[in-house]
Amino acid sequence: MATRSGDIRGGVIAAPSEDLCLGFVNTRSWRGMATPSEELHGLDDVLAWSAGSGGVDAAIVDGFRVWWRTRPGEAAEAFADTIELREMLFRMFGAVAGGQPADPANLAALNAAFASAAVRARMALRDGALVWSVDGLRPEARALLSPVLWSAADLLAGARRGRVRQCDNPQCRWVFIDDSKSGNRRWCSMASCGNRAKAHRHYLKRRETGR
Repeated sequence: MATRSGDIRGGVIAAPSEDLCLGFVNTRSWRGMATPSEELHGLDDVLAWSAGSGGVDAAIVDGFRVWWRTRPGEAAEAFADTIELREMLFRMFGAVAGGQPADPANLAALNAAFASAAVRARMALRDGALVWSVDGLRPEARALLSPVLWSAADLLAGARRGRVRQCDNPQCRWVFIDDSKSGNRRWCSMASCGNRAKAHRHYLKRRETGR
């Protein structure tokens, strides 16, 4: 619920997984297709994702839901900001996967987003586990997506940045962390894109040989 100051009531947020930011980016998939697959069709989907995959406490999510329900203009802006943030992260991690430096405009946008994110200043215990305790959240999409921003910062500045990959299937473009021993994984999944590529190569070879 909102406080008199206009902030969202605080709560707890589980420490995000290292690749949470990539999971958020991948809510839009098959980016190389004429019609990509989209998970976030509106603000309700963003709220549901945050409460589920995003690891945000249900009380916090409900506070944002109540706030935006009576403010359709702000709700529309929040959804637009969510998509803008996701696409900026897609560009940033695409550059990382390609061994390219961060674009200054994307870096500036990321730093601006951090200004609205919850501050990781205090921890608390929940069911025996340590979690982040936050309060005074702004009624903005970037505050709701604080775990995504935390994850993105930690991955971009961390040792595993060099393990970020983008699927070699030009129709897919999924981003992921390469946990293979060799460190040269090319596909988001051998069961999908990897096998498709093998089948396509086999088809081309047969066509060339006439068999």
